Amino acid sequence: MSRQRRSQGNKDLAWSFKQEGTGGTTVTSGGLYDLDTLNEDLVTAQRPSPSAFHDITEPKMDSLRALNKDTATFKDMIRAADADVANHAARMRKLNESAAAAEGGTTGKDASSWREREERRRKWDAKADALKKEAPTILRLADTPIEGTQAEVTKERMARWQRALELYVYCPEEKGVDWLKLLEKLMEGCGDDEEEMLEALSQASQVCSNLLDQTSLASRDAADAMTEAEDAYHIRLEAHTMLADRVSEQAEKIEEQFRTNGRAALKIGQQLELAEAKKRQCDTASLLIRQWWMMENLAEQEELSGEELQVNEEVRGVIPSSSCRMDPLFTRPENSLEAARALKALRTVVKSRGNSASGTLLDPMSRHRFDVTSKLIQRTSVALESRLINSFSEIYVNGGTYDFSSPDAATRPGRLNWVQLRNLAMALSNFDGGRGLHKRYVQMVVSSRFPELHQGKGGNDDSDSDEDDDHLDMDSMRQKLSNLFHRVNEVCTAEFQLISNVFSSPPVGKGDATFDLTSLSDAVPFQVARTLLQRVISDPRDGLQARINDLLESIDRQGDFDAGTKKLDTFVVIHEKAAGLFTMLKESAQTMLMANSKIGADEDQRSEEYQAVSDENKRAVASLIQYLTTQEMSLSSSHRRGYLNLELRLLHHECCYCLDRTGAKLVVPKRGKETVRHNQALGQAGGPATYEAPVMPLDKHHLKKIGFSGLLNGVLKSSVLRQPLMHATDSLARARLMFGMGQGFGDMDSTARVITGIFSQMCTFYGSSFLFPIIEVLGDLLDTKPPAAPPNLPFDENSPAPDLGVDGSFWVGIERIHSAAKAFDRELWAEQRKGSERVWEILEATGSHTSLTLAKDQRVRFFQELEERGETAILRALDTISTHISWVLVAGSENMLKNRVLKMGDRSGGPYAVPAGSALDNSNSPAVKSLTFCLRAQFVHIQAALTPQSLSAFWTALSMRLYDILGTRLLQHYYVSMVGAVNLSRDVEALRSVAMLAGTDHQHWDMLRELLTLYMTPPNALKTILVGPEGDPNSGKGLFGQAGKVQALVFMSRRVDYRVKVGNVIQKSAWVVELLEDLGVPDPTDGNVNIAMYSAQSLRNRRLKLS
Repeated sequence: MSRQRRSQGNKDLAWSFKQEGTGGTTVTSGGLYDLDTLNEDLVTAQRPSPSAFHDITEPKMDSLRALNKDTATFKDMIRAADADVANHAARMRKLNESAAAAEGGTTGKDASSWREREERRRKWDAKADALKKEAPTILRLADTPIEGTQAEVTKERMARWQRALELYVYCPEEKGVDWLKLLEKLMEGCGDDEEEMLEALSQASQVCSNLLDQTSLASRDAADAMTEAEDAYHIRLEAHTMLADRVSEQAEKIEEQFRTNGRAALKIGQQLELAEAKKRQCDTASLLIRQWWMMENLAEQEELSGEELQVNEEVRGVIPSSSCRMDPLFTRPENSLEAARALKALRTVVKSRGNSASGTLLDPMSRHRFDVTSKLIQRTSVALESRLINSFSEIYVNGGTYDFSSPDAATRPGRLNWVQLRNLAMALSNFDGGRGLHKRYVQMVVSSRFPELHQGKGGNDDSDSDEDDDHLDMDSMRQKLSNLFHRVNEVCTAEFQLISNVFSSPPVGKGDATFDLTSLSDAVPFQVARTLLQRVISDPRDGLQARINDLLESIDRQGDFDAGTKKLDTFVVIHEKAAGLFTMLKESAQTMLMANSKIGADEDQRSEEYQAVSDENKRAVASLIQYLTTQEMSLSSSHRRGYLNLELRLLHHECCYCLDRTGAKLVVPKRGKETVRHNQALGQAGGPATYEAPVMPLDKHHLKKIGFSGLLNGVLKSSVLRQPLMHATDSLARARLMFGMGQGFGDMDSTARVITGIFSQMCTFYGSSFLFPIIEVLGDLLDTKPPAAPPNLPFDENSPAPDLGVDGSFWVGIERIHSAAKAFDRELWAEQRKGSERVWEILEATGSHTSLTLAKDQRVRFFQELEERGETAILRALDTISTHISWVLVAGSENMLKNRVLKMGDRSGGPYAVPAGSALDNSNSPAVKSLTFCLRAQFVHIQAALTPQSLSAFWTALSMRLYDILGTRLLQHYYVSMVGAVNLSRDVEALRSVAMLAGTDHQHWDMLRELLTLYMTPPNALKTILVGPEGDPNSGKGLFGQAGKVQALVFMSRRVDYRVKVGNVIQKSAWVVELLEDLGVPDPTDGNVNIAMYSAQSLRNRRLKLS
């Protein structure tokens, strides 16, 4: 149980030592030795067994056990525990002293008596306090030099060192001293003398031994004190355990009693509630019977006297109370609520006559009395309801400021007495649920608060006709709509507060215990609010929707397209204002969700009935908000359908009108695939009657008549190309305002479909109706056939260069169409342009992947078709330029050749068959010079019209065609002499420089330059040129390796000296035969030569194949 007892128990298990023999030999017993080999005579047990010692040291707790657990108080338990603690401490001290006396035989300083232990503890603390106070002095003296004789210095140094050691042991928390430092101080004054060092260490050892003994004794004293404290804690814990056990038992008994007696109490309570309910039923039945007898008595008196009872006059107070024959319950206004409830109960009795069980029990006389009484009850009910409704109307019509801060505020001058209105509403709720009051209240609100809604069509015919004649002022119309919507919101918000206070149940207050919560449900205010909203918004004659329709009809009566644009703006304004109105109405409806603390907030508890009414209130709020949402969707749906049809129609009209103003003609509308695609893209966004714009393309015959200048000054003007895009962006902005950016349920898909429909219609118009016919006409205006007469070369470079069949206006038109296509994509699609509010961003915001995919397809189809038509027109331009190049090179050069007289009279050699010895000019041939002049001029127009990629492809194709024209003419008709080869080389360089103005693939010109060396080399050096210096035809060197054997030989065959005329026979020259035999190759010109094999495309294909 404690360390002392555990250590004592371990000592009991040890075996003692005995002296045996005369020599005093010590025999060890126990321990690691085998017990079976020990001599039992040498072993003696001098202590009691561990179990016996445990019984002795265990706390007895006699005082605690002597207490009565059921009656003893907690104080008694604590006192008994303290007594047991004192007894156990005394017993343990006595036991320890006895054990110490038995072991040591003395009770000196090693004795562990309690008093001695306390005295040692007091001395230890006193010495520690003294050392702590002297700590600065001790530390200072330890470092201070000592003066005197050697003996005095040694003694004083040891004394100071002892004090520092005691400070280190007694006050370990002190800083500035540690064990290593103490050893250093001890050894500082010893020097090198071993005897002096040994003496100092011996004295230090003695001091340390004394301190160790004191410290060991203090540790043992602390362990004993801890053991006593532990035992005292366990004894006191036993007292607390005893109390906890008793409390637990009592709690279990109480719980068992509660379970037993609670069921009985519950049954008694249920019986009492049932009896109370039966009592209330009896009281209600008794009161109902008395009221029935009273009405039956009045009806009987009326019948007997033959004088009709003036029920209406008496109830309304026309007849004084003293002259009234009816009960004061029905004639006095202060009894209105009780009278209404009584009449409701009586009417319920009248309705129950239809029950077969009650009907068979009545005899004819009883049935007659019943009928007479029921008629009187009905007359009284009608009169009382009329009086209450009139009173409600009088108070409401008198008006006043709405102040719902407190019931007392309603009675102040200039305030609307809503408390009286609430009392009247509570009474009228007993008459068909208050429907008559609801109708009267809604009619009063509309007639007094909304005079604008009563301006019917019949009374304003003159003003409408004036508006038809005059210009419609959009600002005035906008202000008019703003005032109307603001008025509706202001009035409805105020009336919602009145409805929530007048037509709802007041909370239960003091003195209001008899109030019947079922008489007026909190769902009633929302029924009244819904009726009011339905009358204000949806009334077919005087509602808000009717006024809006009148405004739109007044715009329609103008009948022009300007009025249509104004109507579109009106649609947007109406939608914007209506959205704000319904939002504020929903917020106002949510404020009607009244908390129970509205009146009487200082009450701590509310009845369960009010909690049920609050839940019903929440459901009614949700129903009213849903009704407002439905009305908003209905209003928006009808306006959106009309807006969408008008928007699409006016957009198509404005776009067509832009073309019509230029003098262009449009083809009769045709229903084609484009219209079908547009209708499918729009879907059902605008309803079944959605407008489908017809396809009306430009008349291509008319465009051909006006030519390039007419196109550039007409439909291809920048302003004309930009105008439809401006109208389309306006339509997108209006559609975004009208349909929103996916706000609300269902608007997301509608917005996406509408935006897709507008974009699809613009793709159809801008493509099929506008750009596609123009670009087709641009291609058709080009004449691929060159003039029949040869050109008059050379051209005058000081004059404008001939256009080679392609007017510069053609390229200007291509450039404008390209710019228009980019503007179309930039202004309408605007992909990845945040904040542009164009088609891509709107469709991304709606999250409609279907609409976005359809719009992308329309965009891709538009640019694909435009690109195809553009490529067709550009290819036609390429063909035209190619034919005119051939016209200049072939027809022009041959025409000049006819005028030149050849020495040999043979004109079949061509312009490069110049005889040897002829003079060389530094310039190119007139045909090449004129052609390069024309091509450089044409390049300026092409570069401005095409993109860098398109320019590169076009000019590369033109370069290849130019090569083919020159190469074909050279291989079929021209012969080249060594002098003419120089001219040919100059012409090739000039053409190559023009061909390399754009594009990257011009290696065919490099090959031609290499092949021209065949015409400049003497016959004896041709082998080296063809096969290289090694002379091996298969080495892959020379022109055989670069151009191929066949091509090199075919080009070589165009030398003037390749064939000679011997007599009348033309045959190969001797050097040709010798060269071919030396090379071991046949002559490819002996048979038919396929010139197409030596075109630029063939060279390119062969090069790609080798690579």
